[in-house]
Amino acid sequence: MIYLDSSLLLALYLSQPRAGEARRVLALDEPKVSSWLLAIEVPVVLRRALGRDPRNRSLLAAALSRFDEDRKAVSLIEGLAGVAARVRHEERFSECRTLDALHAAAALEIQAMAGHPVRMATFDRRLGELAQSLGLSLAAA
Repeated sequence: MIYLDSSLLLALYLSQPRAGEARRVLALDEPKVSSWLLAIEVPVVLRRALGRDPRNRSLLAAALSRFDEDRKAVSLIEGLAGVAARVRHEERFSECRTLDALHAAAALEIQAMAGHPVRMATFDRRLGELAQSLGLSLAAA
């Protein structure tokens, strides 16, 4: 099972240098999961990156449409009680950004619910380091 962070999808939609790696992760034959934060973060960042310039209107629409399609293959964790409890009780979460704490805690919560390992797929160095410090492995592209 692979936990997707928004950085992976954004690399793809914004044609960043690691877009090929993102495509390879998405093509892996494993279930994809994430936090409901993914459904918020990706559109916000896309609008911030593309929506300010009216000339990018079609690029933004295409990126949002692609996200909507990709999102269908990703199961989102809805509950926050377990995630909040993990963040509250694990001191290492205080050493990172709030969204990183939420993503890492969500991956751990999904792992506990599923009863088998969850690998973190992220292009964010700090989130990757946090995930590894918490015992999550990283998904290689």
